[in-house]
Amino acid sequence: MRISICLAALLTVGPLLAAGQESAPTPVNKEAVKVGCQVTNYTMEPGQVDQAIVLKDPAGEQTVLFDITEGGAMVSLKYHGTEHIWGYNGGGLLQMAFHHAAKVGNEYGDYNPTEAGDGSAMSPVTGVACQGTDSVDIVTMMLDFNHNNAFYQHPVIAVWGGRVNESVPLSYFSPYTLETRASWVSNPAGEPRYYLRLGERFTHLTDEKIGVFDYDFADYEPWKFDVQAVSPEHCPCSSSSTNYMAGGWYQNESRTVGLAVAMPSSNFPGGKVSGGFNSDYQWRNRNFHLGAHGTLDGIASKPFVWYVMPGPWQNALGFAHQFGKQGEEHGN
Repeated sequence: MRISICLAALLTVGPLLAAGQESAPTPVNKEAVKVGCQVTNYTMEPGQVDQAIVLKDPAGEQTVLFDITEGGAMVSLKYHGTEHIWGYNGGGLLQMAFHHAAKVGNEYGDYNPTEAGDGSAMSPVTGVACQGTDSVDIVTMMLDFNHNNAFYQHPVIAVWGGRVNESVPLSYFSPYTLETRASWVSNPAGEPRYYLRLGERFTHLTDEKIGVFDYDFADYEPWKFDVQAVSPEHCPCSSSSTNYMAGGWYQNESRTVGLAVAMPSSNFPGGKVSGGFNSDYQWRNRNFHLGAHGTLDGIASKPFVWYVMPGPWQNALGFAHQFGKQGEEHGN
């Protein structure tokens, strides 16, 4: 009886299978995930064409480009059509850099893993994921900007296109990665409607001790922004005495057109935060740097967060004042 039932079932299913074979096969889905990045070309000096990821705020006021040829550093931010980032080469973008004062014998040097690269070669981006133009996640393997002039005892030569790097000077890979998660957050002041949040994760890949790093949140702006703004003033300041550090450059004393960056001091509990300015007369840019100190020895990661805020300084400052008061968490 069971054999008869099975035969009957096969006789019934057989014609259906045959009919299914006659229909067109289901097309292969070439996109594993139904989200993706909007990309564009960006031309740096001297005519270098890079590929960049595009983010646009929900209000359509800002367009931001992350140059994935230059380690995923931010190469452009246009607010109402005005460019707010210098973006001429990899040494002058909006990006993270890390400095360690090293000494070997009587010689001193700056060990400097940098998001964009080392000035002659670019830090490789090993992964990127986007939610349309709303957010992006970029993973970067950082090169030492100063080409091992700090006499790092175990240098690793960078590899390009399956070949050991042979540039002069040599490019050196640092055993650090940087993950950047960029997304939009509402600005209660309303001008602009949104600010950009950069959640970072700095990871040391090797089980060794390096020592104290200076964390450099670097913001390079066009020369026309020539008026400074910083708060709190006269820092370094203990993270227990202030809940934020903020600063940037503006076009005039009204400080309504320009760009500020800010971070919660909770990024560095028990430490100090600072802000510093510089004007580069050779390359004609203005730059501002948020700063702090910390170690990352052994195989370890450190999360932290900062914000990119075009528009009026007073609105940026008001936003920074709220750090820690509305459940702001640092990092990813």
